[in-house]
Amino acid sequence: MPELIFLAAAVLGAVAIVFAVNTAPVWHLKARIHARLRNQKVSLENEGEESAVGGFLVWFVDRKLFVSDFRELEPSLDAAGKDALTARRDYLLWCWLFPLVITIIAFLRFDFISAALCLLASFYVPRRLIRASGVTAEKLQNREAIELCQLTRMLMEAGLSPERSLRLISHQARDIMPRLIGRIDRFNRVMESGADRTAALDELGRNRNLTVLRSYVALMKQSGTLGSKVSSGLDQIVQEAQHEERSKLKEETNKIGARMTIIMMIFMLPSLFMLIGGPAVLSVLDAFQR
Repeated sequence: MPELIFLAAAVLGAVAIVFAVNTAPVWHLKARIHARLRNQKVSLENEGEESAVGGFLVWFVDRKLFVSDFRELEPSLDAAGKDALTARRDYLLWCWLFPLVITIIAFLRFDFISAALCLLASFYVPRRLIRASGVTAEKLQNREAIELCQLTRMLMEAGLSPERSLRLISHQARDIMPRLIGRIDRFNRVMESGADRTAALDELGRNRNLTVLRSYVALMKQSGTLGSKVSSGLDQIVQEAQHEERSKLKEETNKIGARMTIIMMIFMLPSLFMLIGGPAVLSVLDAFQR
């Protein structure tokens, strides 16, 4: 009897593996179709996603249990330069597998309250770090977009088209724009695949938090539709972006002053009171002792 149960389990396992391998391309195709219909922010254009594992990851994260949570973290993962497959893999690893391992270890080693606190921290901290990395990446890409506007203006004044300008920037300006260059490469790949210029520009400026890049994309669309010149428009975008950066620096400087005040109140003032009032307190104690 045990041998029959083991044999039946082995047969069912083999059938499940064959079924998963055969149906994984279908799942992958359905996931790509649904992704394009929903205009999701992480594109599915990498060769690694053509594998069965990549298709399974796309299908698995699009289930109801994960899809809403992943949609909230997707802009941050996209801003950090993650492609669709890497974003889903990192999401499952840090937001579900890591908390699961920490929770099991915590419940085995600690009491219930400590384990529950570890459970909450393991789910909260990775999501917080992903969002913080996305915000930092967006700030850096906004600054790099200023350099993109200036380089594009210079190349277009030399007689190059926007497509040729972005292709040349992709080859020559990688050290200047290390984070933004991935989006430019994606634009070039979309253009080489035969897509429309408007669709490629939409792909370039799909992140709404990159305000400078979205203004750049809007100007490029306008120039392609109306045939207007872009030099003055790019200059205006650069000036507005630099003004915004100066305003942000002033705000951060003011915040540093407030933080230094709090640090002085916590650490320096008690020491100052001890240094000034300490001898007086000792004198009063000596007087009472006498």
